[in-house]
Amino acid sequence: MASAPMAASQPSMASPAAPPPLDRSLFARDPNGQLSEDALQKILGSPIELDLPSRVGVLPILTATDWRGPSPDYERVPPGVAPLVKQLRKDPSFSLVTEMMPIPSGALGMEALREVSARYRLRYVILYREVLAKKAHHGVWAWAYVTGVGALMAPGREHEVYGYIEATMFDVKTGLLMFTTRRAVMASQQTNEWHADDKLATLAAQTTAKYAPDLAVDVLSDVRRFAAAAVAENEKLHANSTALVHTPETPVVAQ
Repeated sequence: MASAPMAASQPSMASPAAPPPLDRSLFARDPNGQLSEDALQKILGSPIELDLPSRVGVLPILTATDWRGPSPDYERVPPGVAPLVKQLRKDPSFSLVTEMMPIPSGALGMEALREVSARYRLRYVILYREVLAKKAHHGVWAWAYVTGVGALMAPGREHEVYGYIEATMFDVKTGLLMFTTRRAVMASQQTNEWHADDKLATLAAQTTAKYAPDLAVDVLSDVRRFAAAAVAENEKLHANSTALVHTPETPVVAQ
């Protein structure tokens, strides 16, 4: 005769099903925002999805020129947009990178922005903004102004531009802002007194155009950081969920 301990019968403990990722925006159409507590908790508790390569648009955000309220202003496109788009097109994360029409800041609510993006059939949008201060003052060559010729030819005027350029990645499908990255910019120049305002504007445009490709590299790096963070969070909170993060592994190469 023999005996042996028997394994205790354990009831099967099925893992709870992971919630699905967000498939639509939960934000109200009201520009002032009316997000309920249930909607907020659902956003924070849902798995994070990233579907790349996808179509992306670059949307310039302009400061409205009319103090009475936001109004369309299509006189110019920020000079940093074109070099930013050019650099983004070199990376396989996006199947298409297109420029979008400038939108004055505050002219559209986020839900209206989603509608504009849908007209382009975009999955993601990069909101691009330039925030610059411009200053002009007399430099060390101002002493030459005591002569008539010196006042016209000497580089006695010093122009300075400083501020930052900014990119925010927007998920059109869910209405969520994914991340924001900024790059500080600064430049100075000494010139004569001729057409000082035009020279200051040119300096500002050249500065943002010069550093916009660097901002694009920052954006692409942040896309991959976002992907890594999404994978880690999905595994921590929803270990039995399927993979929801897809992005090319090709490293970002600066221009």
